[in-house]
Amino acid sequence: MNHLVGVIFNGIGIIVGSVIGIVWGRRLHPSFREQALRLIGVIVILIGFKMAWFLPDPVNTLLSLVIGGWLGSVAQLEMRLERFGHWAEARVKRQGFAKGFIAATLIFNVGAMAILGAIQEGMTGRYTILATKAVLDGTTAMLLTSVVGWGVVVAAIPTVIYEGSLSLLAHGVAQILHGAPMQDATVVGGLMIAAIGVNFILDRTVIKIADLLPALVVSAVLGWLKLNGWAFL
Repeated sequence: MNHLVGVIFNGIGIIVGSVIGIVWGRRLHPSFREQALRLIGVIVILIGFKMAWFLPDPVNTLLSLVIGGWLGSVAQLEMRLERFGHWAEARVKRQGFAKGFIAATLIFNVGAMAILGAIQEGMTGRYTILATKAVLDGTTAMLLTSVVGWGVVVAAIPTVIYEGSLSLLAHGVAQILHGAPMQDATVVGGLMIAAIGVNFILDRTVIKIADLLPALVVSAVLGWLKLNGWAFL
């Protein structure tokens, strides 16, 4: 349960935002979302830099991001996630509950922040990323509910299940990987979080975060090799 606090916060954020959107979401000025995203982006960048501040091994971090980014681009992770989102939205032809539920579920879960936040909480017990995501998702839910209906609030359920499963899985992995592998993976994850903040501020995808997700695995592997005497790393 200690590794699900941030996940629960995220679910509550979606519910609260949806309720506010149902009650008076239509009264919000259109420029509010743009301003809110930029402010959240600043906070996300600070969180990412705080995670990556104590850089134990710059070579490992650089190799992890380069190799991981290359693997992600070869696998076309960013493009596949976008295609999946467009495909699912195209299948929703009805208005009301179904449309709001599917659209919100995709928005809240098809992205690197959900994955990184769940991994951070599972491995370290800290939930700064998911707490920030709760504010972001709550704001999005508030605006989305006013447009596509009350089905948005139910999207909190699959979001909690998805992030909770990832968090518990990451907690299990953390029992195996500790020390250098954990530190290196945390730094790489922090830099990716900062990149998400940059995308928020610029309101467009400048850095393809999903393509960088393999860097987490690469950093952990390189850290484990270093821990076991591979001095050239």
